Amino acid sequence: MDINRTMTTTRRMFLSLAAGAAALTMGSAGFGTAALAQESALKGKSLAYIAFGLQYEYQVTLVEHVKKLAAEKGMTISVYDGKGDASTQTTQLLDVVSKQPDIILLNPVDATLLQGGVRKANESKIPLFMLENLPPEGEWVAYNTFDDVAGGAAAADAVAKLTGGKGLVLEVRGAIGSGQSEKRYKGFHDQMDAKYPDIKIETLKAEWTADNAQTLTVDAFTRDPNVAAIWAHNDEMIRGVVSALRQIDRLKKPGEEGHIPVIGFDGTPLGLQRIREGTQDADVGQNPFSMGTSIVGEMENHFAGKPVAKETLIQPVMIWKENVDSTDNWGNMVK
Repeated sequence: MDINRTMTTTRRMFLSLAAGAAALTMGSAGFGTAALAQESALKGKSLAYIAFGLQYEYQVTLVEHVKKLAAEKGMTISVYDGKGDASTQTTQLLDVVSKQPDIILLNPVDATLLQGGVRKANESKIPLFMLENLPPEGEWVAYNTFDDVAGGAAAADAVAKLTGGKGLVLEVRGAIGSGQSEKRYKGFHDQMDAKYPDIKIETLKAEWTADNAQTLTVDAFTRDPNVAAIWAHNDEMIRGVVSALRQIDRLKKPGEEGHIPVIGFDGTPLGLQRIREGTQDADVGQNPFSMGTSIVGEMENHFAGKPVAKETLIQPVMIWKENVDSTDNWGNMVK
């Protein structure tokens, strides 16, 4: 029977999970993949995973980790690339339901637009597991997400630290209608309103893409060149931000005159490298390994008849130059 509770996954918990997984996959210890699959309640199950979009490094890492865990547990897995497009995912979800897999794992771009597919999955009695975004209606077994509101608040604190709590800040946001973007926006603005009244925010609607971020950032500097800092809702858009600053000759490293602090979100390998190079000051880190391990664990609990954590909330970790090389940062695990 499911129990309603929220689990906070810390880095220490993730490392313990990772260590356990590593031990189980060591053939020399007698617990290889075959033995693990034999013991798993997921052995022989078919999993259909509709991903958010494989053009994002964070999402690719999450998908690859789930695929690895599925193989270890003896599941078959089919991955569908949502391409960051809700219409594509709608078609995919209806197609997946018609194929009747044992499990559906869904990471919606816009969960509201997928309610019809969710209803079809519920009618077909296919267990539905959710990542990052929840539909307003429907039934699901377990939901695993990053605490995007806390991440937005952490970004606000980082911006204030780097600007002295004053000036114009560009917020480069993700897609309107995306649950992640809405929550990151809320956390950022609520924290700014509560603690930093001298910071003015201009929001640029870049729809998650680097190209949009570059164009909109250049336009923003044309309107007002006195920008104190830039924060983006993902590291992919920071790529466009950095290109824009280089294009208008405003890309200066920390300590150089005219430096404009840049804060990202995700903790990707490229984001960490930019911090090392000085073209990005900080990153709000979220952990795809922890997220994947947790949601697959809940699938196993469900089929083993064990208690299931209905919601799992993973907390952000701020990444600065001082801790950019930490082995706790997922971006350092996929080099």
